Amino acid sequence: MSLTAVATMTSKGQLTIPKSVREALGLSEGAKVRFEVDTHQGTAAMEPLKHRVEDLWAFAVPGARRMSLAEMEEAIQRGAGR
Repeated sequence: MSLTAVATMTSKGQLTIPKSVREALGLSEGAKVRFEVDTHQGTAAMEPLKHRVEDLWAFAVPGARRMSLAEMEEAIQRGAGR
């Protein structure tokens, strides 16, 4: 699927991402996006940032430190009594 939309930059350099684009990319308030700029072509691409599994632990447990996947697996195994 291809989608074309236009946004106008404000004097502060801000753009509102058109609703059709937000919906197509699954963006909601607080979402983070990454821009990749090709200065030779004069183009830019935008993609939503997805959280890595390792980052989700800190969201699930307030105050928790980030854990690697291996550390999470070990904790799961300990919790399962293995």
